[in-house]
Amino acid sequence: MKRLFIAILLVASAAFAQDKKTPPEPEYNTVREFKNKVFEIHNRDPRIVAGSVKLLGSGFKGADLSVSSELKTITVRDFPENIAAIEEAIKRLDQPAPTAPDIEFKIAVLIGSKTPLNAASVPEELDPVIKQLQSTLRYNHYGLMTATVQRTKAGDGVKGSGVAESTLLGMTPNQERPVFYDYNLYRVSINDAGVDIERFAFSMRVPIVVRSGGEIQYQNVGFETPVSLHNKEKVVIGTTTMGDKALIVVVTATK
Repeated sequence: MKRLFIAILLVASAAFAQDKKTPPEPEYNTVREFKNKVFEIHNRDPRIVAGSVKLLGSGFKGADLSVSSELKTITVRDFPENIAAIEEAIKRLDQPAPTAPDIEFKIAVLIGSKTPLNAASVPEELDPVIKQLQSTLRYNHYGLMTATVQRTKAGDGVKGSGVAESTLLGMTPNQERPVFYDYNLYRVSINDAGVDIERFAFSMRVPIVVRSGGEIQYQNVGFETPVSLHNKEKVVIGTTTMGDKALIVVVTATK
């Protein structure tokens, strides 16, 4: 009788051990039907979009999401409601990147002199700058050597060059030589208040009369400086002197 009882216990223990075995992995879905859909990505990197929407999938075995960077597509195999959620998310994410606003620069090169100048008059919009210069510099007369308007975007820069008449600097017609100038605005960026310029470089090659024999030689003048401008503010970026005259660079940035 005891032997029979022990045998029954052994059989029961074996059955209990079988019940505690790891259940088999779930089979592929056979009850609900998967759907397939291919989404074309037009404006963004499909890998980034796919990484953002993949958690909207069901996660059920057999569902899948694949990306083709070459074709710019995302292919989804999932339940219809999951595909619909992924489609809606892709519509929101696949939008053109916001265009960086243009920045307009007005660059004016003024001439300061102790004596009257044979130069173009300074635009009225720069009158406040002239009053400021007259109160801080020793020059009473100001004229416009050149002015230009250029546009760029954040992250880019601006380059420009030109030629001006040397008579603007007081040279006589028989001594006349061209004045060469160029400027470079490196890495323009936008902030809440206005615009930052990593480095503003301005240089000129100016003809100078050498006293011995009246020979004319070229002299290089200019400056480099970082600049911060408030929106639509007129700022004197730098000055450089040439004998009894001065060149003053004024910049206005509008974003």
